[in-house]
Amino acid sequence: MLALLLLMQDPLAVRADTLHPVHDALHYDISVSIPDTGSVIRGETAVTWRVGGPAPIRLELDTALRVSRAAWGGERRMVRGEWRRSGPIIEFPHARLRGDTVVTRVEYTGPVRDGLIIGHNPYGARTAFADNWPDRAHHWFPAQDHPADKATVRLRVEVPRGWRAIANGSLDGTDTLPGGRTLWRYRMPEAIPVYNMVVGAGPLTVTSLRGRNCAAPCVPVTVWSYPQDSAYAVSGPFRRAAEIVDWFTHLVGPFPYPSLAHVESSTIFGGAENAGAIFYGDRLYRDHRMTERIAAHETAHQWFGDGVTETDWHHLWLSEGFATYFAALWDEHVGGDSALRHTMSDAATSVFEIRDSSGAHPNPVTERPILDSAAADLMGLLNSNNYPKGAWVLHQLRGLIGDSAFFRGIRSYYARYRNGNALSSDFAAVMSEAAGRDLGWYFRQALTQPGYPVLDVQWSYGSAGLALLIRQTQKAEWGAFSLPGLELVIDGHTEHVDVNGRETRVFLPAYAGAPAAITVDPHRWWLLRSTVTRAP
Repeated sequence: MLALLLLMQDPLAVRADTLHPVHDALHYDISVSIPDTGSVIRGETAVTWRVGGPAPIRLELDTALRVSRAAWGGERRMVRGEWRRSGPIIEFPHARLRGDTVVTRVEYTGPVRDGLIIGHNPYGARTAFADNWPDRAHHWFPAQDHPADKATVRLRVEVPRGWRAIANGSLDGTDTLPGGRTLWRYRMPEAIPVYNMVVGAGPLTVTSLRGRNCAAPCVPVTVWSYPQDSAYAVSGPFRRAAEIVDWFTHLVGPFPYPSLAHVESSTIFGGAENAGAIFYGDRLYRDHRMTERIAAHETAHQWFGDGVTETDWHHLWLSEGFATYFAALWDEHVGGDSALRHTMSDAATSVFEIRDSSGAHPNPVTERPILDSAAADLMGLLNSNNYPKGAWVLHQLRGLIGDSAFFRGIRSYYARYRNGNALSSDFAAVMSEAAGRDLGWYFRQALTQPGYPVLDVQWSYGSAGLALLIRQTQKAEWGAFSLPGLELVIDGHTEHVDVNGRETRVFLPAYAGAPAAITVDPHRWWLLRSTVTRAP
């Protein structure tokens, strides 16, 4: 009980989501039929559950989809009183004991309104792609859609003649049906969140890639694209896609899934990190704006976001901040230290300000902390706090504890929570173990304080030496920050200063004259702004 109370008081363990799953979905068996015309789908979903209490098992399904048959306990027949529906919620009352296993089955049909985008690509061809993030999967199959409830999945998708279909995991096979339609069968043996469970289909071309130095067995990597974009995709943004997988595997740990497909699609996002089947927006291909950094970002999600999933949406930085920083690490790998500094400088700028047609303005998101329990709009969490500022949380941590401890901790975190869920408190605990000291202060500062330090460095020189006054001048509501070991370069000489509180005074007797130049944080390990002036 004491441990539970301490956990509840830890701001790094806050669970602000309104939905906390009671029952554990162990496995989804999803079948869906894509029509030749129109948007009316037919589907059947069976879910295997581990009962967590007496409350009814609840699934959500778009009200546009009519349930034609439902049952629980593994029986296909529908018995009066075994289930009920109120709006989008389907309930299965039960009298099973905690820990028992139950199967629910729902058959349904109707027009799909979201979550599964059926339409035409930029070249006029008809396609269908799931687009589930963050909780839109229930628009095309019944689900308990929360990142804390991961499950294995089998997907069967029936598609029109001439189409190829992709889904999570390994292809079990295809069946040719009357009329030339085809049934594609996929199986994902690892537990993934519902928002990752996808199908995609259309007139797609497939190209296989291979890394140069992959550890055996190599992860099969493919590129799925519209025929018109195939050459561009393979020779441009995905030319090193297999090498990215190999390098992240070396850096973090084994790739979590049987294979990886990079798929051109109709997602509303630039990229959607579905486990083993990343979907990218086709407008990026059409405009030739698809980049290797986007591919690296989405590939990194396979480890962080998919392999290790945040327990609560308000810890989204554990997904997006990680993917942003690991894409920057790929930049460092191929372009050196200067490439990393350039990428992180751009990330800092996007934290500091936003730009529009009238110029640059302070970024309003920075007024909120990364762990923002007051945020109710999940789409609104796709912001600069969880992407570039989240990346800076990792970059600062790396500078604070050093490469050896940092990457050792990253590998331990992935190994410990792979195929499961984690909160920010879990990551902080693992990194404290790796560093050999308590880093809770750092994570509370980085994740629960808004803003960033703004330093006003004033110097004065006298016969006894050089005096520095470092003031933190950021907004009072942002609080004060601790910056241990802040690097200053004074006329080519490096000094390390522990900055604490609103004012830090430093006296350096070794200097024999007034400084010509003082540079704050020259290697850019801290997210900060600074000015240096001579004291009046």
